[in-house]
Order: sequence, then structure tokens, then C-alpha cells
Amino acid sequence: MTALIAPLTHALLGPTGPQRVRSSQALLVMCLYLAFALVLQVEVRLGLTSEGQGLPLTLFGLVGCLGFYGLIRSGVNLRMSEPSLTRPQMLYSMIAVAWAFAVSGAPRGATIVLMQVILMFGLFGLPPREGRRMAAMGFLMLAAVIAWRAWTLGDPDETRLDLIYLLYAGIVFTGVAIISVRLGHIRERLRDQAAELKLALARNQELATRDVLTGLTNRRAMLEQMAIAACEIERHGQPLALVLFDLDHFKQINDSRGHAAGDRVLQRFGEVAQGEIRAGDVLARWGGEEFLLLLPRTGLEEAWRCAERIRTRLVALRMEGGQPGQPLTFSAGVSSCRRMDQLDAAIEAADRAMYLAKATGRNRTELVAGPGLAELRQDAVA
Repeated sequence: MTALIAPLTHALLGPTGPQRVRSSQALLVMCLYLAFALVLQVEVRLGLTSEGQGLPLTLFGLVGCLGFYGLIRSGVNLRMSEPSLTRPQMLYSMIAVAWAFAVSGAPRGATIVLMQVILMFGLFGLPPREGRRMAAMGFLMLAAVIAWRAWTLGDPDETRLDLIYLLYAGIVFTGVAIISVRLGHIRERLRDQAAELKLALARNQELATRDVLTGLTNRRAMLEQMAIAACEIERHGQPLALVLFDLDHFKQINDSRGHAAGDRVLQRFGEVAQGEIRAGDVLARWGGEEFLLLLPRTGLEEAWRCAERIRTRLVALRMEGGQPGQPLTFSAGVSSCRRMDQLDAAIEAADRAMYLAKATGRNRTELVAGPGLAELRQDAVA
């Protein structure tokens, strides 16, 4: 059964999305109008309305419903200023109801309920001002029809009854206008709450993924970024490089200058390093005075050169927080991998290379593998 319903639903309503919602609403209006047409034919059979008056109205409504459904289902509505076609559908339906009031006999007062249904549909798709405008338009349509009936029939009793109906319609339309305003306020509050919630979620996401002090990616988010990058380079067979930095003599800065100076050093390092990396690279505070740089689609030599650019720039700045006349330096280790299962080993290798840089004098960058390192250093000096 489901196998039959799904294709039929797709044929009638189209693919999932806003257009399906619009198509379903147009079909709902058509079903309601079919019920209205059926009641109108009952009036004809009971002699309350002549067939000559009921048939044109029935055809008018059916043609309109089919037309609006066709515009939406074909996608023509997407080229219009109001894709939902809420206003034209409401206007067309109100004309049909006003027509029904004009041609119906004693049951014509019931058509006011139909006008109310039409306006209630619009409340959920129109701004409050438009909702009030449509309510006023519906009231004026009924007033015009009543004036026409009074002019053509010349029956004082019918006119007095029509005026009573108009008064009731005024009450209904006023209520609809008030509800429209209240719904408008509710929608505004919901929009404001949604915006506040979105902002709060963004802030929470920022706190969850960023280091509070430096604004860089934090360790947890970096692990996620590395997993994504490793999966990507494994798919394309490209290398991924890691550079682990450790600021030299950072404890001395904290002890001699205070933790505030140490914080400024960490922040400044992040700013300098960020200025030397590419848009797709990710720099994270790995812990304490350690920072980890992720360079997708990058080999060992290119990563080494990037670390050396950062080191050279940092030394030249004579950063605030260091000893007088003494630049702030770091020791760094570089490693790389080509598969996701090598990622942990690559982090450990970068850590070993970084400790090797510290053991061999600090203020230097070591590769996890030695061949070519001497040539790289010679090129850098040259």
C-alpha cells in the first residue's frame, strides 16, 4: 500500500520542500470548495437557489482552485513576487463567498462562516497589516452585495435581515483583525526568540571549539578537524603535515613578568602564526604554551618552511613579555601522514621532533625524518 501512496503523493504534491507545502494547501482549499459546491447543489435541489445561479458560481470556484493548484504544481508561482499566492487565493475565495451570499436564499447568512475560514487561513501566511486589510476588504464586499440586493430586490424585510448579517460579519471580521494583531506579536516574539537561540547556540559552539585566551581552535575541536582532514587526504592520496610548537622558556616569562605577560605572549604568538598560514590551515592551542598547526595537502618540506617563516617573524618582533633585548622563540617538530590510521603516530612523531629541537639548542624546527634537513636549513639561511 505504501508503495502506491508514495508515488501518488509525489505526483500530486511534488518533491519535499516549500512547494509541496504550497501544493498541499492548494489541494486542501480545493477540497473545501468541493464541499462548498456540494452544499450549493443541495440548496439548488431544495429550491433555495436556482440552478442558473448556482452553476456559474460552482464553475467559478472550481476553475479558480484548479488554476491556483496548476500555478503552484508547475512552478510558475516561483517566478511571482508572492510564491505562496496567499493574497490572490484569499481574494478569489472571498469573491466566491460574496457571490454565494448574493445568490443564496435563506441560508445566505451561513456564508459569513466561510468568509471567516478564508480569513483564518490568511492569518498564518500574512503580516498583521495585510490580514486586517483582507478582513476590511471582505467586509466591504459583503456590504456591496447587500447594497446591490437592496437595490435590485426592493424588499425591506430582506434588507433588514441582510443588515443584521452585515453587523454579525463586522463582529467576525473585527475579531479576526484582533487575532491577526495578536498572532503578529506572537510571530515577532518567536522570531526574536529564534534569533536569540541561534546566537546562543553560536556562542556555545564558539566556546566549545575556541580557546578562550587566544581565540584559536582548542584541542578538542582540533582533533575533529584533523580527523576530517585525514579522511580527506586519504581519499585523494595527498599528504597532511603537522607542526607542534612549544614556546621556549615560557615558564621564566610567567615567573619573572607575571601570568598577564605570559597571556599576552600566547596571544601574540597566535596572531603572528595566523598571519603566516593559509586559509585552509588550522592553528590550535594544544595545551599550555604548546600549539599545533594542521596543514592539509602539505609535505614535510613545505611545512618546515612554514614553521621557519613563523619563527623568523616572531624573532624579529622582540615580543612583549620576553627578557629585555631577548626575542621570544619556539622549538617546533614537523611530521606528516597520508592515512587516517597514521594520525596518532604523526602527532607523536611531531612531539618527538619538537623535543629534539629543544634538546639541540631550542629556537629551531626539526623534522621527524632527517634526510634533506641540512639542505632545507642551508636554503633558509641563503
